[in-house]
Amino acid sequence: MKTERGFTLIELLVVIAIIAVLIALLLPAVQAAREAARRAQCTNNLKQLGLALHNYEGVNSCLPAAAQGIRDMPTTSSGYFIGICYMNFTGYHMMFPYLEQGNVFNATNFSAGTPHPAGAWYGWSTNENTTTFQFQGSMFLCPSNRVQGEFGYRFDYPANQTVDRAAVTDYLFNGGADTKATPPYYRPAARGPVGFNTATRFSEITDGLSQTFLVGEAAGGSAANKFIAVGGYRTSKRVCVPRGTEAAKAASSSGSSFEYDNLMFQAYGRPHVSSDPKTIIGGGLVAKTTDATGAYYGPNDCGGYTMSDDAWYVLPLPPAQRVPNFRSTHPGIVQFGLCDGSVRTIKNSVHPQVYMGLSTIAGDEVLSADTF
Repeated sequence: MKTERGFTLIELLVVIAIIAVLIALLLPAVQAAREAARRAQCTNNLKQLGLALHNYEGVNSCLPAAAQGIRDMPTTSSGYFIGICYMNFTGYHMMFPYLEQGNVFNATNFSAGTPHPAGAWYGWSTNENTTTFQFQGSMFLCPSNRVQGEFGYRFDYPANQTVDRAAVTDYLFNGGADTKATPPYYRPAARGPVGFNTATRFSEITDGLSQTFLVGEAAGGSAANKFIAVGGYRTSKRVCVPRGTEAAKAASSSGSSFEYDNLMFQAYGRPHVSSDPKTIIGGGLVAKTTDATGAYYGPNDCGGYTMSDDAWYVLPLPPAQRVPNFRSTHPGIVQFGLCDGSVRTIKNSVHPQVYMGLSTIAGDEVLSADTF
């Protein structure tokens, strides 16, 4: 009688081992393909944002400000202009009609805010604008990083009004290479096309639209920002520290925890409390290629957070203003939308002078396409 021979245990283990090796070889290729697809979508997002800003400039004859404030509200006791920090609406609000998001734009009450002869302020942080403040837009998020925000937010008027998930972005406006992102600039030629209280025309960008950043990746969310930059202001050197360390908390003036994100509609110039009163959120609207001391702030360095009240003061203090840098979750690169509507990839190894030159609007740098 003939008997059929089955697999021995050793043969079965060999087959399993071969399958495991094949999976190990294929997995990186699959992950690389997925990242390539996500990066392509990120490129498309930047393209859409660039086209929206182009259309805005065509209609309004200038680019939107990253946020709009009031410059004529000095306090005699401290000598600062409160409107530079407590601003009103952001450039992201102004882009909605050009991104086929007219409903979100119409849901925004631009008349809200604290009244003042020079114009209202704090309108973004009133209960009339909670609908806009919790908008989750895929065109503002890099799919390599995330698909939605992760933190809630507490409004100021009334202070008990909160949203569970605030609107956030992974793309920030280019503030240039000056030490400030608010006029009057220390070096006006080194400014970027967008800053606080700006209204830049394309005709002012004499370096060329194809050689000037307009928007760039600045990955938000605490998962993408395990380290944050502290210092880099006046005489202190910028250093990276774990986001949860006491040094990071002290630098952000936070309470029990500090989280990182770019709140799209928070026209407020420093970290702010989330829906959890024990959590502070810091991030930005504008990113620069230098820090507040003028030192090079390269791509994919650890992210800082906005402290636009550095520029409050009218007293003779060193001109400086802390804002974040550009960074991404793509390995070794950051993507930028340029002022001509194109999208370019910048490597971490880019020469500092080239990188800073691409962020200025009138620096007269001589740059060729093969340098970046």
